[in-house]
Amino acid sequence: MDRIDTYSRDRPATITHGPLNTRVTKPSIAHQLSRLTFTKQTVMTEQELSLLTSGDAMPADLSTFNMVDLIKTPHNARLFKEVQNLKKLINELVDYQLAHPKNPKAESREELDNERNATQEIEKREKYIRAQLSIIKTLYRQSVLKVREEKAKTSDDRAVNDALILGLHNLKYEEQSLRSEISAAENYDHKYTKLPLIPLEQFLEEFPEHKESTEHDLMTARIEHEHQVRLKLEERRQEKLKQKQKLIAEVKKGKDDLTKLDTMVEKFIEAAEPIKKVLAIE
Repeated sequence: MDRIDTYSRDRPATITHGPLNTRVTKPSIAHQLSRLTFTKQTVMTEQELSLLTSGDAMPADLSTFNMVDLIKTPHNARLFKEVQNLKKLINELVDYQLAHPKNPKAESREELDNERNATQEIEKREKYIRAQLSIIKTLYRQSVLKVREEKAKTSDDRAVNDALILGLHNLKYEEQSLRSEISAAENYDHKYTKLPLIPLEQFLEEFPEHKESTEHDLMTARIEHEHQVRLKLEERRQEKLKQKQKLIAEVKKGKDDLTKLDTMVEKFIEAAEPIKKVLAIE
């Protein structure tokens, strides 16, 4: 590309107008080449994401650097190929102009013919360059449109991917919340675990029909059995309590009777005291 830049700055192309021995400088090729340089830089800037993969990196040794290895998309590969063809055409034009410099002092017929042939060859090569520039411009527009489509598609895919990632995070959060609730329920200090139930082996011996029951149904049956046992014990306790109250009432009545009897005995002794004295005198 150094030769292209040198040519575009220092060696503008020339074409012939009018007489064959008159060569007029025409800056259109140089101007188009400068636009081409800017266009190529723009392509590399706008299409950087499509040319470079995420894992590619610039090599440390630029002498072995090859741009083709970084181009991944077909439209950019074709554009790069046409740019290389343009580079080749320009270099050939520069080499031809250097090999056939302008001879302002041409006088002989042979020199004039050589000058005319050189001018015609330069014009022909310039036409090839202009045609190649047109091809590159068309490919550049197509490449830009393709990149825009790819960017739009990438944006849509990124939005879908972000939505999926957000949904995944929500599911993970919900899973974590449910696991926390399940763990809290499993580690909850239930009161039924502290009930003084009869041993499982004894319960199954008394109620063999529950041997095939699930753990939940078995625990429910054991709790229900404990409840019925406690109801019966409560009934017996109430009966015993009534008997106790009855016995307490009887004991209290006996105490009251004994108290009355003591009073009657004391009164009898007091009343019998005169009789005792009379009997003692006799």
